[in-house]
Amino acid sequence: MLRTPRFRAAYLGMVAVVLLSMVLTPPPALHASSHRDAPLITEDPTADNTDVYAFVSTEQNRSGFVTLISNWIPFEEPTEGPNYYRFSDQVLYKIAVVVNDDGQLKPALTYEFRFHTKIVNGNTFLYNTGPIGLPPSLNDPSSQYPGLNFQQSYTLTEVRADGQRKVLLRDARVAPVNIGPKSTGACDSPPTPAGCPKYVALANAAVLTIPGTGGMRVFVGPRADMFFVDLIGNFDLINLRNPGVNSLVGFNVHSIALEIPKDRLEDAGANGIIGVWSSSSRKAVSVLRDNNENSRSWVQVSRLGNPLVNEVLIPLHAKDRFNMTTPAADDSQFADFIVNPGSSQGPAALVPLLQGILGCTAVNGRADLQAALLTGIPNGVVPGFPGNFMGTKREDLLRLNYTVPPAAVDANNPGAHRLGLLGGDIAGFPNGRRVFDDVVDIELKVAGGVLQPLVKLPACPGAGAVSENVPGPQVPILTTFPYLGIPLQGFDEKN
Repeated sequence: MLRTPRFRAAYLGMVAVVLLSMVLTPPPALHASSHRDAPLITEDPTADNTDVYAFVSTEQNRSGFVTLISNWIPFEEPTEGPNYYRFSDQVLYKIAVVVNDDGQLKPALTYEFRFHTKIVNGNTFLYNTGPIGLPPSLNDPSSQYPGLNFQQSYTLTEVRADGQRKVLLRDARVAPVNIGPKSTGACDSPPTPAGCPKYVALANAAVLTIPGTGGMRVFVGPRADMFFVDLIGNFDLINLRNPGVNSLVGFNVHSIALEIPKDRLEDAGANGIIGVWSSSSRKAVSVLRDNNENSRSWVQVSRLGNPLVNEVLIPLHAKDRFNMTTPAADDSQFADFIVNPGSSQGPAALVPLLQGILGCTAVNGRADLQAALLTGIPNGVVPGFPGNFMGTKREDLLRLNYTVPPAAVDANNPGAHRLGLLGGDIAGFPNGRRVFDDVVDIELKVAGGVLQPLVKLPACPGAGAVSENVPGPQVPILTTFPYLGIPLQGFDEKN
């Protein structure tokens, strides 16, 4: 069929039109579940953002650093081999740090990740052709794991506000999947650092210190999904139960974690407060012609700042558009869904549903939700909290005041509270987000109206008792970078 140049050109043009229509035409509406925030992105899991975290590092001697984490690929089943989950070579992954520059919210630093996958031996079906060993040159980021057949690496580029680009790492290794005792070592279930020593060593080899950055570190690879939520209870018209069931037990994600010196943030214009969001983009059209890729510009297909904003606060008709825009569009296009959900969405939105349960939840004029999710909280509103307010422009950014010292080295320290600001712990969500913060309970309580008196709305005392009653993640939280738990091992899956 493709023997003549004219027919080949016509055929490739038709393919381009079909691919473009797939990008521009949404499929029929689908019911979303956790992390699958919008109809279109459910069909593209390797580009699907799941969670963003931002907090002052709590590892010993690292208090001068801020840790940023973004996860992708929801509902990774650990047994899904031999083609295990991995970052896509065709996706541009980004983590952006925003500062307030003379009243304008501008990305001060953007970290771009591009991946490359190499199959060492194409004459086997296996992910690894022997036990996976430590890289022979641990200090060389490009030194790969012996025995690993699917070798993935990445290039990390830092982009500053003026457009200046600098490659920080090239061909850096990605941590392997935790397969089983013959491949990656025996692990207890769920895995703990002491009970999974070989895999911990393999994963730690992917914790890389970036030269010339003042000690900045990066980790890329699989982790346990540390988000905890009762999906069925929440999606059954807010049918909360006690005890709740963590629907994410048994699943992994793929993570990118950065640990950035505070002085690097300040050099980029931060003044103690930053906003963080992550995104993923694909080429608008990609056609292979004579073994060369002919591609157009990048198109953003997913983004995430605060947890649950797109998932439960943005209505179905706007979700895909939300994913394709930057936070700069939120003020004009999406803020009304959060601040005035009663008039912008109707009775089936989250806040009106909570009003039907509690009877005292305000459905419009929610300046409390605006402060928590879209502008930051001004100084003095919450006793003892200097605030993370970044100006009146409303954008979905995970805002962190990194001058607030961390409350704890780990979640068991009594100085930390899983309810963050609602529990009197000013180092927790919505001042950034730590791994153990119970963001679902916090947002349910705030959406229900627990903070309404702070913005001169009527009190809603029942909102403080709203809870999905999920105790926490399945896998223990680490006390060292990258903090997310060890990924579950496929060999240990019981069903």
